[in-house]
Amino acid sequence: MTQAIERQINELTLKELSLDAAKLWEQIEEATDSEEEGEVKELISKLVSVQNGIETKIDAIAWVVDQLKLDLETWEERKQRTVELHDKVISRRKTQLEQIKRTLIYLHEIGLIPEKNIGKDRVIEIRDNPPKVADLLIEVDDADFPDEFKSIEYKPNNKAILSAYKAGCDISHIAQITVGKQVRFKVTSLRKN
Repeated sequence: MTQAIERQINELTLKELSLDAAKLWEQIEEATDSEEEGEVKELISKLVSVQNGIETKIDAIAWVVDQLKLDLETWEERKQRTVELHDKVISRRKTQLEQIKRTLIYLHEIGLIPEKNIGKDRVIEIRDNPPKVADLLIEVDDADFPDEFKSIEYKPNNKAILSAYKAGCDISHIAQITVGKQVRFKVTSLRKN
């Protein structure tokens, strides 16, 4: 018996099973060349056992992936509910903070409190914000809008670069394209014999 059969197939990793299957195929090819029929039958029997082990291992890995995906979905849902709860509290606190600030500004505007309000340990100051452009009176694309006040922003069009790459254009002088790998887990609809 080979080492693969001596060890429990269930204890082997998918990598180990695949390596054992490859070794058995090599042994079958060598035995076929020398026409040792009994040895070939034994090797084929071992190969079938290893192949069954590989199929079982693949199903087990896919099952674990399904369980992990389900677990992730559950935790993502819990996280979303927690985030929603915290967002409500944060929103309420922001509203309360803004109400206090608006009230203080209103009290200052009607003259009930000064710009600087001194407590025992703290100071509340009412100050002007930095100036900001509220509304443009002329549209940016209008001919009368001065060029020195226009902002031009360039950024790469990645979709166009990828389209050119997929179309077979040489874009190596413009961008480096990388293609990663992904693993897909599918359910077989028909069992292959």
